[in-house]
Amino acid sequence: MKPKLALLIVIAFAFTGCSHIHSRSSSDNACTDEVKTALFFNNIIEGESPNIAQLNLFFSEMPKGGDLHHHYSGSIYVETYLDWAETNNQFIDTKTLKISKDKTDTTVTVNELRSDTELYRRLLTLWSDKDYSNHYHLQLPPDANFFKTFGYFGYVSGSYEKGLLVLKERAIKENVSYIETMIKSVGYSYPDTVFDENIRNNSGDEEVFSLLDGQSSKIDGKALFKKTINDFIVGIEKAHENVSVDDDQFMMRYQTYASRNSTPSKVFSALYAAFKAVETSELLVGVNFVGPENGAVAIADYKLHMQFFAYLRKRFPGVNVALHAGELTLGMVRPKNLKFHISQALHIAGAQRIGHGVDLPYEEDAIDLLEEIKKNTVVEINFTSNEFILGVKGQEHPYLIYSVYDVPIVICTDDSGVSRNNLSREYVLLASRYKPSYKTVKKYAYNSIKYSFLSEGDKETLIKSLDDRFEKFESEMVKYSDQILK
Repeated sequence: MKPKLALLIVIAFAFTGCSHIHSRSSSDNACTDEVKTALFFNNIIEGESPNIAQLNLFFSEMPKGGDLHHHYSGSIYVETYLDWAETNNQFIDTKTLKISKDKTDTTVTVNELRSDTELYRRLLTLWSDKDYSNHYHLQLPPDANFFKTFGYFGYVSGSYEKGLLVLKERAIKENVSYIETMIKSVGYSYPDTVFDENIRNNSGDEEVFSLLDGQSSKIDGKALFKKTINDFIVGIEKAHENVSVDDDQFMMRYQTYASRNSTPSKVFSALYAAFKAVETSELLVGVNFVGPENGAVAIADYKLHMQFFAYLRKRFPGVNVALHAGELTLGMVRPKNLKFHISQALHIAGAQRIGHGVDLPYEEDAIDLLEEIKKNTVVEINFTSNEFILGVKGQEHPYLIYSVYDVPIVICTDDSGVSRNNLSREYVLLASRYKPSYKTVKKYAYNSIKYSFLSEGDKETLIKSLDDRFEKFESEMVKYSDQILK
């Protein structure tokens, strides 16, 4: 290993130079550090069995820019939620393993739960994906297990000041400088059965948009609508300010969202509130859409939902949109339902970023769609959750298509608390499975700032910080690799 790495470095300096790799600093030392780091990286990923231990160290130390596909409540670990429940003097029901505010014959304290190893481990398997695949036990299918976890910790997840501080501290220690988190929905709903019937009987854009105009006017006239949005914004801004989220090491911004698995009137009113909120607050930078895409309502109303986004984007042109789209694979739904999710998210809803995008190979006119994705949007790759929820990994993952076609890509975590991973681990999976060049890895890190929904000024600040962080990281990697070569 050592002679081979040393020879590669000599060859690189003798024949290739470094100007084609380094794009920022003109100093010979910085250029040398980047080349040596790239060669060290190539060495630890080569062969059929990449050096995972070295990759864990490498990516833990590497500055990773931002995490753009990030669910707030799903990114906090179970153990932290239990700490909060204990602080709140809440209990755990031993029958349901859910949080209870009342002491009953079937509840225990958090401390008592932790003292019961078997019960505690069972709770961890229900509140997260822990131990799902490494021993046999009664369990739901993986996608159902994943989405059901939120019902256990949702009761305590609203401690936003605590949560933002936890996420910030973890990110800084992991060399992540930005998170764009889907924090919560605005919380407004306006059910209307007449609207539900009418909207489903009209499929053309003109008819749909006319109905949405009328519904928007109704909602605008509701005092609760304005109050709910204002309370939501005040709550986010207060939490952000009280824990001093932004500083010279880290920055966070927020997306809000609606759930796709409800009646049209509830979905539209939630989205309308989301767009209004994002238009109002500088800390809210985008709108998203959550919930399993294989749900009955999600499939039946998919085009309608995309029309909702098209209408709202026209009405709120300054509001950014990132969409979960194509989080599906063969066997989850009928083949015909794999043909349009990414396409309609792009063509109808105008999504600026696509979350997951796994069903690309099955989409209609996939090659033409790929070209449009390359020109008009960015794909948020989530290796761990795609493997767990969809069973898609390795040579089946469309990363192989997106990357070779040079589609803009960002590497993300999705729900790191539920999946019990972090952004460094996602990069380890990237490197060990697909062996990209170090130049490509750096590009993904910079993409996470470039394609964020931050203001241009904030992007410039974080890019400069990332430049400095990489210069320091590469200097440290050179010293480390020199020790290995001794």
